[in-house]
Amino acid sequence: MNKLILTAVLIASMSGCSSSPRHLNRSDINTQSNSVVNPGAIAPRTNSLMLKRQDWRFAGADGQIITTPHYQIYTTLTDPPIVDKLLSFTEQSLEHYVSELADLPLPAGKLEIYLFQKRQQWEAKTRQILPTQAETFLNLGRGGFTTRGRSVLYYIDSHGRTKDTFAIVAHEGWHQYAQTMLHRQLPTWLEEGIATFMEGYIQNEEGAIEFLPWANRERYRTLRQAVRNKTLIEIRELLTRTPQSFLKSSKVDLLVYYAQVWALVHFLNEGQNGNYKQALSHLLADAAKGVTPMPPKNVSKSQAATGSRARLSPGVILKYLDIDLNDFELQYLQFVKKIVADGGYERMVKGQSPVTQ
Repeated sequence: MNKLILTAVLIASMSGCSSSPRHLNRSDINTQSNSVVNPGAIAPRTNSLMLKRQDWRFAGADGQIITTPHYQIYTTLTDPPIVDKLLSFTEQSLEHYVSELADLPLPAGKLEIYLFQKRQQWEAKTRQILPTQAETFLNLGRGGFTTRGRSVLYYIDSHGRTKDTFAIVAHEGWHQYAQTMLHRQLPTWLEEGIATFMEGYIQNEEGAIEFLPWANRERYRTLRQAVRNKTLIEIRELLTRTPQSFLKSSKVDLLVYYAQVWALVHFLNEGQNGNYKQALSHLLADAAKGVTPMPPKNVSKSQAATGSRARLSPGVILKYLDIDLNDFELQYLQFVKKIVADGGYERMVKGQSPVTQ
């Protein structure tokens, strides 16, 4: 398992750049039970968690180290209610990761999260653990990163709100889980697509959380705008380019990339009347076991790349779906059009599938 992978998430809309949690690349700047689908709203339950707390101090700020059943959280957050919600949210997120798309194993050890109150504290930690790459990440705007299974984030909301901060926690949490638990790396587009898929959740007035992958307004709006502007990325580019390569073009291109891989995971999960759902689950289970599939016979040598090159080739997904790339793109585009059709937005904001059945 390659634990030297690095992911970075950028919040664009909240910083005035564009719109919602976004990533860089996962190569150079590598920008990660029984199946349960939408298990229902779960109220904050920190009272029922096995917790251990101890004082901690970083960059001149007082904080604490909190140990939950599956996480060790280092935080300088100053609002106790937010901290309590965070503890419950991370455990619920992990439950979501291991059950929503496949039956995946829980980590045996603790996953580490650093969540700072102030950006300056986050910058100090970034320089500490990534001395040679820090400047790249300090230019991200509002966001965070994950490296070697450790997520380093900071509070980006205000006035006690948590929506955007927790979206990053959920997104980077998947990368954290994947870096730690998957013994074979996923294709880059799938890694990023699942991370965006895991962002979707709603929270009621009592603070109850329900993970609903469709409940992601920013991804949906970006996708809908790309359809209207006829700026969708062709499937071959989507499967063979890194997020960083799109960022070099423009931030808009990067946002479209993430919106499309978000839609692509939804397509694999429920498109074609659910025909690909089992294949997706199988792919993820194999990745957890470290199984490397043989490429299909009807793809080119470049498409059939193995090892790290396979992360930027369509061979893996074509193998599991047993489909031609052109047919795959046609089906995907039909699915996207259904998503953005009239009435789709109203269903999506409720966490319901916007696809017209």
